[in-house]
Amino acid sequence: MFHAIARHVHLLGVFWVGLLLLIGWRLWRREWRRAIAPALLAAFLYAFGATPLTAYLFAGLERPYAGVEVASLPRADAIVMLGGQLRASRHDPLGIDVADASDRALTVMELLRRGTASTVILGGGGPRPGRPGPAESDLVKDWLIRWGFTNATLLTLGNCRNTRDEALRTKALIEERRWQRIVLVTSAFHMKRAEAVFRAVGVNVTPVACDFEGLSALESSDPKFAVVPQLGGLRELDYYVHEQIGWWVYKLRGWVD
Repeated sequence: MFHAIARHVHLLGVFWVGLLLLIGWRLWRREWRRAIAPALLAAFLYAFGATPLTAYLFAGLERPYAGVEVASLPRADAIVMLGGQLRASRHDPLGIDVADASDRALTVMELLRRGTASTVILGGGGPRPGRPGPAESDLVKDWLIRWGFTNATLLTLGNCRNTRDEALRTKALIEERRWQRIVLVTSAFHMKRAEAVFRAVGVNVTPVACDFEGLSALESSDPKFAVVPQLGGLRELDYYVHEQIGWWVYKLRGWVD
């Protein structure tokens, strides 16, 4: 038991144990009302940081896009890969800091290997306002070329502000080149909003999702409950809430149907 606890010792776990001690202290002093707030906070942290609850929430976003047979995909004119997977870093040997969403690049490489398309459209944001630097799409393009991952044609969308901006710039490319069939690659939890945005601007896409964190966690052999809350669950909750809020913001702005 102590070994299991030691494996999960981190700041959030220490904070949660501190909450339990505070709750116990106030209950011992019969300060019932003053124990309510820390008890609710402790329960929230445990529910979303130590149980499979966030994995179930994530899986709800991912499940409609699971099980795509890549081998059976028809040939497409281009593959669109949305951004959010890396940023510039002058400290890293590669000059980039790669995030979890880098599964998107790996998925695109697999699609190219299978001959799904020979052109890739790279999306993504850029540096913060007032800070000069390359757009994410240029960083991805440079990375793929330097490592010799592909001989495909790589087109960049520049510094996009959001997913809708990526969709509009993609539409301009498609109309210019008279393309018909487009494959869209992004993380599974983001695909619902991304697909809806592209379709709303008039781009019919075939979704190929990746980065299935929720479904993978539920199907893994790892323990479903942790001894103390962990940051991973709260990070996934943050992504889930971001997608839900993003969907309704896009809906209110008329960016999705």
